Amino acid sequence: MISRRQHVLGLLALLGAAGAAALSRTFPPVRPRRAAPRRALKLPIAPSGWPFPGARLTAPVAVFPPDFGLRRIYLDAGHGAPGNTGNTSCFCLEEQDFTLAAAHALAVRLNATGRFEARVGRTGDRPLPYLERVEDAARWGADAFVSLHSDVRGKPEAWTPVPDLQCPLSLAAPGFAVLWSDEGSPALCALRLALARAFARRMEEAGLLPYGGAAYTGLYEADAAQPGVFVDRRPPGQRIFVLRRPAMPSILVETHHALDAREATRWTEPATLDAFAAASAAALADALGGAPAAASPRPT
Repeated sequence: MISRRQHVLGLLALLGAAGAAALSRTFPPVRPRRAAPRRALKLPIAPSGWPFPGARLTAPVAVFPPDFGLRRIYLDAGHGAPGNTGNTSCFCLEEQDFTLAAAHALAVRLNATGRFEARVGRTGDRPLPYLERVEDAARWGADAFVSLHSDVRGKPEAWTPVPDLQCPLSLAAPGFAVLWSDEGSPALCALRLALARAFARRMEEAGLLPYGGAAYTGLYEADAAQPGVFVDRRPPGQRIFVLRRPAMPSILVETHHALDAREATRWTEPATLDAFAAASAAALADALGGAPAAASPRPT
């Protein structure tokens, strides 16, 4: 039997010691779904092109203005809210656990640049309401709010990544997406769009694949200028809270398609986290520029 804890700790071992230390608490066991007697699906292999194993990523170079200073970046580990654990990946890992590990790994890498003070809002000790996250970021004086998620697309079928464990699988639509909201003041919306475009541009430069958006019709509208960027077009009242509510520039990054075993595997590799962190640092340098972008005064 493969427990939820085993899945998470296996992921953390690949993401790095910092993430493992942050999440070393005991997770409650989860009963795996029993699979019918069948052979596991064989995944296609190709020598190059994301998300295949041969695809190599590069680290974009950040260019910091002379007056950039030290910027505070609030990293929101997506989901983990009351009654909201997020999706279940092709390896039966809950999204809230992936995002928490990825956020800690990104924070360590951003802090190591000496240009950022990155903070992970959710610790995993308890479900954290979204309003508390937004208020925490404002009190802290964050210059940007970056929410990390994974996406699910396509019609899944069952497969057995390990014996006796049945998980959803879909190879239809790999790639990342960066979401933003145009609700609010024109100045704040312009900062959000600049941040979203910078993230997508730098992630694409790193070698990650921007998602085309075929499954987003009626939910998000694609940006005409930058592949992988989408504005929230859900009905009013249903739009994403962490995109429209923060007083500082905020975006949501769907890092990958969690039902694609090729892409989900690549996101357990330290090289992927390294490239993503470099892209994030470069994007933040591009978008935040010189003067602090936070709309509220920074606490002293």
